[in-house]
Order: sequence, then C-alpha cells, then structure tokens
Amino acid sequence: MNTCKRKFLLFPLIISLLLSLPSCAPVTSHYAVLDDYLLKGDVTSADAVIEKNKGNYGERNAVLYFMDRGMTLHIAGRYAESNQVLEMAEQRIEDLFTRRVSSEAAAFLTNDNLLQYEGEDFEKVMVNLIRALNYVYMGDIENALVEARKVDHKLNLINDRYAGKKNAYKEDAFARYLAGILYEAGGYSEQNDAWVSYRKSLQTFEDYAAFYSTPIPPVAVQDVLRLSDALGQQDILEEMKKQFPDAEVQSYSANKDKGEVVFISFNGKAPIKEDNFLDIPLSPEALVYVLETSKENRDVKNTVRGVSAIQGELIRIAFPKFVPQKSEIAYADVSLIPQEAGSVIEKRTVLMEDITAIAVRNLNDRFTRIAAKAVARAAVKKVLAVAIQQRAEKEGGPMAGLLAGVVANAAAFATEQADKRSWRTLPDEIQLARITAPPGTYDVHIKYIGKNGGVLSQKVIPNITIKTGEKKFLSNRILR
Repeated sequence: MNTCKRKFLLFPLIISLLLSLPSCAPVTSHYAVLDDYLLKGDVTSADAVIEKNKGNYGERNAVLYFMDRGMTLHIAGRYAESNQVLEMAEQRIEDLFTRRVSSEAAAFLTNDNLLQYEGEDFEKVMVNLIRALNYVYMGDIENALVEARKVDHKLNLINDRYAGKKNAYKEDAFARYLAGILYEAGGYSEQNDAWVSYRKSLQTFEDYAAFYSTPIPPVAVQDVLRLSDALGQQDILEEMKKQFPDAEVQSYSANKDKGEVVFISFNGKAPIKEDNFLDIPLSPEALVYVLETSKENRDVKNTVRGVSAIQGELIRIAFPKFVPQKSEIAYADVSLIPQEAGSVIEKRTVLMEDITAIAVRNLNDRFTRIAAKAVARAAVKKVLAVAIQQRAEKEGGPMAGLLAGVVANAAAFATEQADKRSWRTLPDEIQLARITAPPGTYDVHIKYIGKNGGVLSQKVIPNITIKTGEKKFLSNRILR
C-alpha cells in the first residue's frame, strides 16, 4: 500500500473515533449518590452503589472499579473482601505495567481515555496502603507489614522508569510510620526494626514538608526520640534534640503497663480531574515531537513528512488537572472515657498524609511526559486534517476540500480530551492519634473540629477493651 492510500485511510478512522467519543468518557454520575450515602454514614449503601454500577465502568476501567470497590468495602468493615478486590486491582495494574495495550495506536489519535486505566502512580501505592490497614483491622500484623513494605518497593520500581524525570513521591511517610507501629506491636524483639521505620518515616515527612508544604507530625518526632532513648542511641538522640528542641522525650518504660488506641481518620474526598485546554500554534518543535513520538507508527510518520507549510495553524491540547476537594476538618479530639473508675484521656489527631497534595504534585511531575505525547497527538491530528483537505480538494474540487477540512478539523478538536479518570473514593487526607491508657473498657468519643473552630461532627465507638501491651486500631471515614 503506498503512502497516499495510507493517509486517506486515516480519515474514516478519525471520523469513526469522533462518533464513538461519548463511550470513551468514564461514567461518573454514581459518585454523587455514593457521596450522599457516605455523608449520612450509610457505608453499606455506599458500597452497594459501586457494585450496582460495576457494568458502567467497563473493561477499560476495571482497575478503577476494583479500587473504588476495595475502598468502599474497607469503609464498610468488610476487610477480607476489600483485600480480595484490591488484589485484583494490583494484578491488573501489574499486567498493564508490563505489556503494551492493543488500543494504544487508536488512543494516540484521540485521547488516553481509550487506554485501559492503570492508575496514577500514587494510586498504585495506595492499593497496598489500604490492604495493609485491612490486615491491621483483621489482626494479621505479619501480612500488614508485608503490604507496608511493598509500598516503597513499588515506588522504587515506578521511579526507575522515569530516568532523569523522577517523581517527588519516592517514599510514603505514612506507610513507613505504620510499619513502625506494627513492629512495635510485635514486642521488644522488634524494637530496632520499629526504630528504623520511624526514622525513615521522619526523613520522608521532612521531604513532604519541602514538596507538599505539610507540617512534620510531632508524634513522628517523639517516636524516634522515644526509641532512640530506649535503644541507647545517644548520638542520634542528642542530634535530634538540637533539631527539634521543643520535642518531648518520653520514656519507653513509662507505658509498659498500659495499652494503646491508634485512631486513624480518613477525612474528606480525593481531588477530581478536569480538562485543561490549551490552543497553541503548531510550531517546528511540535513537528519534531510528532516525528519523535511517531516512531512506532509508520503510517503517521510518513503522513507527517508528506505535509508542509502548516506551521502556525492552531492545535488544541488537553491536559488533566487535579481540582482539590479539601476537607472541612481541622482535627479530631479523641477521648477515651472509662466505663469504670478512672480519668478521661484525650488526644488530638494530626495530619499524616495529604493525599490531595501528593496527587497534585504527582500529576505535575508527570506533566512533561504527558505534554510531549499531547502535543505530538494534536499535531498529528492537525497534519492529517490538512492532508485530508488537500487530497479531497485535488480529487473533488475546492468545495469537497473545504467540507473535508471542516469535518476533519472538528474531529481533531472534539476528540482532544484529557484522561480525567482517578480513584475518587480515596480521602483528601489521613490523620492519626495515638492514645495510651491503662487496661480497661472505654467508650471512644470522637469530636471533629472544623477549620473555623466549630464542632462539625461527633461519633462514639463504645465498649473498646484495652489490654496491657496491646495496640487497638480504630478508624473512621468522614466525608466533610
């Protein structure tokens, strides 16, 4: 087949892709219903919404379905089922990570919505974090640690792909910190592993402060100080006292006769993606992009080389951008109220993971990789539209050329959409409080305080029994 015939065959492809465009966009209407149930605290109905809409996700969005369902099952306390579903998400992501998707050529000419969704980099890691928490709540500390350790291994694998353009999100501070708690739950013999995990989490929290402008949680500093003291790491202890002069050094043995409640709160809603359109003139640099990125598509490459004198024509590029849906919650006051004699013990949650900040930075880090592909794609579509117009004019006269050009250019603009898929059932942020208490039975009162200082919501978790040396993990999801 000669080059001219190849070029003309691409015209019906563009038109057919334009006509099929509505089916490319992911279905999102059910999220409003889901949010309404979560706002009311009806987690069973919220999970049912995801299951009922399974067919609407489609094969291309199977990973997204597994992620959403895994999260709603987690919130509903169905931890074993949540892990099963999230494991399917992880397996599907790994498959997509290692093999080329057959629809990639078609997506090159329209938009990335035609590709199977494999998740943003931070979402792939969150799969393991939620799985770790599922194991925690099932009392399986060993497997929880396995999942927590997977987080940083996976981040290393992801960043190895990017050579000189690595993400800021290279380690997960909360996963490191959670591993420290879990090692401590294993007893004295695992103190050193806990200390290592706490130190790595603190280092990563310092990176978070630089990358995401989030504060270093005081509890992360205190735990490193506490275990440095317990393990006789005096040099590090003194160094840290200089770095954090206001931090309190707690004696490890002071709480040896007590138990502990670890309260984890998922606050707010994850950010959503929107289109960010940019109309730019077709430049020589864009044509270079075309030639560079069309190496795997000989038809496109030949077509580009066959068209000239189109520099300066406008092309439309679509980029996704995350729009935050920030939580109204400033913090939660957590009170352990003894059912028998004793004092009320109170602690305040602190921010451990700003998922929105990580998502926004993660997408920004990916921008240059997206931009090259988007410019090349838009330029190719423009080149094809001009080629089709010239061919039609040659064969059918000026009016045929004009009509073909209008249709082809409309198709090029209309098919340019950003990939707006994302894991929308994640929270905006994760907060945590650690409360040590004498053995006994308590009612746990949680009072959520808004950023304006008012009480936004309250919840009571009754009859929580704490034993000496035991760590009791509790969690709550609040949508506000």
